[in-house]
Amino acid sequence: MSVFLLILLTACTTERKVYVNRPIPANLLSDCLPNLPPKSMTFGDSLRYNEHLLNVIEKCNSDKKSMRDINR
Repeated sequence: MSVFLLILLTACTTERKVYVNRPIPANLLSDCLPNLPPKSMTFGDSLRYNEHLLNVIEKCNSDKKSMRDINR
């Protein structure tokens, strides 16, 4: 008897979910490529290159967050 009531209760909803497949913008799908390191590197060059690499990672993470936001 309780199974029958459960079936009736689940069939009473009027909510309908529609999933829309939205394309991800091309600028979010582009590769995040860092510049190549200088051939000869001083300590200061190394610091600037590390900063550059961190900026590239930050941009990639921002792109991935934007893609996650699109899928919500």
